[in-house]
Amino acid sequence: MRRLLLSPSWIARHLLALLLIAFFIRMGIWQLTKGESPQGSLQNLFYGVEWPVFAAFVVYWWVKMMKEDLAPKDTTGPRWGAHGRIAPEAPWRPDLDRGPKMLTTGGAEQSAEDDELDAYNRYLASLYERDALRDALKHINGAR
Repeated sequence: MRRLLLSPSWIARHLLALLLIAFFIRMGIWQLTKGESPQGSLQNLFYGVEWPVFAAFVVYWWVKMMKEDLAPKDTTGPRWGAHGRIAPEAPWRPDLDRGPKMLTTGGAEQSAEDDELDAYNRYLASLYERDALRDALKHINGAR
């Protein structure tokens, strides 16, 4: 833990966080004194409250980054799923038997509208294949 938090990159992060916190606090104090002066306004007082909020934001992210770096990395993937524990050796496969089913009102009858739709889908598939083949040939010819 010490070795990680005292590494050169973390020392730079600690210094940056401390400098930002000190700067934001100093700016807040300056805005408050400016707001309390005869030349100050309500806007200065509001800014005097805003700067410490920025400092708190830096503290939050600083602590969050330290926790993330100190936490052990999970390289094995998910251990829990929607239905309980997942065995690490079991690869995920979609369960095709579950989920919504297609509901039809009629039987296996196919109307002329369905035939027309099937023909249109076949036409679109042929256009896609033609464009994919043309793009592949362009890529091959362009690589020479």
